[in-house]
Amino acid sequence: MRTTLLALSLSALLAAAPSAFACDGKADVENAFNEQHKAPWRTEIVSKADTGIVQTQQFDFQPPDRIYRKVTSGEDKAETIGVGQTAWTNEGAGWQEMKKGVADLVFTHLRSTLAPAKVSVEFKCLDKVTYDGKSYVGYQTVPETVEGKTLARTILIDPEKKRPAFNLIAPPDLSGEPLMKESYSYPADINIEKPL
Repeated sequence: MRTTLLALSLSALLAAAPSAFACDGKADVENAFNEQHKAPWRTEIVSKADTGIVQTQQFDFQPPDRIYRKVTSGEDKAETIGVGQTAWTNEGAGWQEMKKGVADLVFTHLRSTLAPAKVSVEFKCLDKVTYDGKSYVGYQTVPETVEGKTLARTILIDPEKKRPAFNLIAPPDLSGEPLMKESYSYPADINIEKPL
């Protein structure tokens, strides 16, 4: 069940109960992710394996057709760059062009990420949520019990820019360390170039 919850895509999130105040959580979340796709952005994902090893993934997206990915897991590090339908990888020995079949997977991931967001279920509207010392507008799925822990997916949106700031799998009150934390930022200097 834990794996299933982690693997849910944005379009397959769990249904949530309707909010007590006027709000369209599904539309708000969808609009926020579509707003995100208009300019370069960075996604950072931190998760902990059952072994205790922390894995960090950084994705830089530069519409319409560029992606950079860096994965760090313990002492291991790997990087990937995709430009259009061509991709390169660096696992510590320098950049190498990927074979077409593998590069196609990078391009497919990029294309699906940049596609218009489609949220197929409702989110409960949380109104204002304070997280990491800042105020956001929150949206949350119905909590589930996973391996004895009550967890929900919570999307936090910047109230001014109307773009997502966090995607969390954590206790509904966001206390403690999240099982998965996806952070979004919008650096102005993202510029992805072919490495070779």
